[in-house]
Amino acid sequence: MLERELKLHVPAASAAAIENELRRAGATHIALRARYFDTQDKDLARAGVALRVRLEGGQWVQTAKGPGPDELTRIEINHPRARPELDISLYTGTVLEPLFLRLGKPLMARYETCIDRLVLRQAGSCGVVELALDQGTIRAGQLELPVCELELEQIDGDTGHLFTLGQRWLTRHSLILDFRSKAERGSLLGDLAPANQSASGPDQPPRQANSDFRPLLAPQHARPVTLKAGMSLRQAYLQCANECLNQIVRNAALLATMQNPGADVDLRIEYVHQLRVGIRRLRSCWTLFSKWMNIDLTEFGAQLRPYFTLLGHVRNNDVIHSTPVPGLSEAGMPELAQMAIASAGAPGAQDALALAASAPFQSTLLELLKHLVQQAESSPENTLAYHPGVAATAPVDGVMLGQALSKRLNKWLRRLCRDGRMFDQLSIDARHDLRKQVKRVRYGLEFSQGVLQKKKLARVRAALSGIQKILGDLNDLYVAQDYYQALAADQPQAFFALGWLKAMQTQKQALAKKAFARLERAGRVKPVKPTARA
Repeated sequence: MLERELKLHVPAASAAAIENELRRAGATHIALRARYFDTQDKDLARAGVALRVRLEGGQWVQTAKGPGPDELTRIEINHPRARPELDISLYTGTVLEPLFLRLGKPLMARYETCIDRLVLRQAGSCGVVELALDQGTIRAGQLELPVCELELEQIDGDTGHLFTLGQRWLTRHSLILDFRSKAERGSLLGDLAPANQSASGPDQPPRQANSDFRPLLAPQHARPVTLKAGMSLRQAYLQCANECLNQIVRNAALLATMQNPGADVDLRIEYVHQLRVGIRRLRSCWTLFSKWMNIDLTEFGAQLRPYFTLLGHVRNNDVIHSTPVPGLSEAGMPELAQMAIASAGAPGAQDALALAASAPFQSTLLELLKHLVQQAESSPENTLAYHPGVAATAPVDGVMLGQALSKRLNKWLRRLCRDGRMFDQLSIDARHDLRKQVKRVRYGLEFSQGVLQKKKLARVRAALSGIQKILGDLNDLYVAQDYYQALAADQPQAFFALGWLKAMQTQKQALAKKAFARLERAGRVKPVKPTARA
């Protein structure tokens, strides 16, 4: 069966209010004690599968969960058990059977959860939703990770009703959309447990994981998207857009829940960077597929633009103090009396955290998730009507995916090369727009790599990567120029920086012109050749 569930992180300040509201509505308490199993090599976790045996009140239940078509949906297979013993033969004949047959090593208990759940089932004309407030811990060895989250599971009815309820609870209690499951966090905690357990000793009380345990806090980078030639354009869009949203939501959750941004400056900077990358990738995905999908680019862009802009100001403030300043020091830059005066009013760390945790931003993320889920529901081929690993000659929507995407991407590439020939004549704003176009094409190629010929794709991507690096450096130099220009009136030393920055800009502009020439010589991308079904 499929489980469809929203997971919302509950800040400590909101937990009591949610608990009181659920109790007043008649919620019941249930104690949940679970042990999660995997191989020593984490074969299940790598496949996105969680396997547990859980005591639910007085009943043991064995559960396996696997990835579904989106972040809201999971395959869930439950079996009541008389005893807390694992039996993988229960998955014979299920979609998970091949995975369990391939396991090369025995299963072992890697971590456990101890959760107190308040559960309330709400039935209405639009469907049935179960709300569960989970409070407790994930434990591996002598390490503990606190859990406080609200789960909304669709039992019956319309998915829109699930999102409506989710928006109400999120807005009322300042909750954070979070894609990280207990199993995901427990698996990471289990990786850290052996060394920490031996250091603490078996008789030591549990201690909470914190910022010393970086794997739990690692920023979410873009993950490869693997399209197949037999996919429809809708299937391709959903796979790309879901991956982009995954990057956005995970980094937003990590940023919003940071405990000590002052001590973890590098981590906070990377969350902001990866969050912006995710937003830009999603916008590129919308533009790439807007020709074929029902995507209102004006509306969608308006939803994210103010947040992207504010995060951009935060990013620029970070760049000023990390990129040009070291180069200036090496060039003999005189010391300034007030280095931070020009950026004192610019958005900083606390602004980034406040934005990520804000109800309007989180509501926007929930709306984007709703869009993707409803796109999948309305799709006639949402069961993925293609044979994995075999290219098709007639996708269900009648359009060859590789041909459609390569034609669109080549049009973008021709425009890039045309503008690149005139790079030295463009204004700073026009160069910035061109840099955004380079990123859009690069992300489009990354989305489409599974249906494009590898050799031609590699040449174009290498040329684009070179251009993006040069234009990124040039953009940082422009940002630094604005910063030091504001200081120059009161501190003449800043004129040294302005002269150095101008010289560096001239150098980068010449490199950019050559890089665009290399892109033109790289040629264009081509779709993979279709083969008949076996």
